[in-house]
Amino acid sequence: MIMNQEILAVAPVQSLDALRALADGQRHRMVTLLMDEALTAKELAERLGIGRTRLYYHLAMLDGHGLIRTVDTRMVSGIVERKYRAVARTFRVDRALLASQASEAEVSEAQASILDAVANDLRALGLPGTQPPDPDLLVSRTFLRLSDARRLELRMRLCALVEEYRDADEGGREVEMALALFASTGNAQ
Repeated sequence: MIMNQEILAVAPVQSLDALRALADGQRHRMVTLLMDEALTAKELAERLGIGRTRLYYHLAMLDGHGLIRTVDTRMVSGIVERKYRAVARTFRVDRALLASQASEAEVSEAQASILDAVANDLRALGLPGTQPPDPDLLVSRTFLRLSDARRLELRMRLCALVEEYRDADEGGREVEMALALFASTGNAQ
């Protein structure tokens, strides 16, 4: 198998369970690392700073939902070592696809769980023994009034901006970003 083969630019999230699997912060970090290159469980564990045995459950779940795949295997000291790779650089939630499997409320709840995971990561920054606060931390909530055309334009520009910064900087610091753009039901003026 070719380990550094190109992966899809975008792939749909095929099920509500797959979306829930991606909502987990640890699994999301794993998929993000596997977007850049093929890695073994040992390499993933070293980069994430966690025990290798904990990864196998998550790798099996991600593989089972079609979010990652095995791209190479080899024998190492009588044990099969696998290299994994994400199937795409971006995963998109197609609500129409998921609507055939779940209610709108379940899909919304699964998507909101991604934001909950980000909020938990943000809360963890203030825990004793964590890294010093980031002076460039940005948290913002904005209500806009946009036509459908301008909302679509904003969505496309945000996606392009994220894609522009997707490649890792050598020696760069890991940052986390969450985006949610949706038609509000509130009465923001």
